[in-house]
Amino acid sequence: MRLEWKYADDFKQVYATNTFTIVADYDVRILFGQADPKMQSDPESMPKAEGQYKVEIILPFRTLKELAIGLNNTVKDAEMRHGEIKLPKRPEDYFKQP
Repeated sequence: MRLEWKYADDFKQVYATNTFTIVADYDVRILFGQADPKMQSDPESMPKAEGQYKVEIILPFRTLKELAIGLNNTVKDAEMRHGEIKLPKRPEDYFKQP
């Protein structure tokens, strides 16, 4: 049987800048959110941010593993095309543009 895919009538896109994962006994919940940095007048203080979760995806473990493999392949492809994707080492560098 061939499975054909189309966009649902209620399809939505969300731009996410962070994720939070909750592992339960039977599935995994991945929350996607946006963090918004708040600039402060004191440059020596740690930056603050406010975040909002925008969507939650609930996945059974098999689908989670398929997602992990697909994401790993996508990261490898993106790094081959655009160079290493660097993660910030310090929390205060999180909102600096690469």
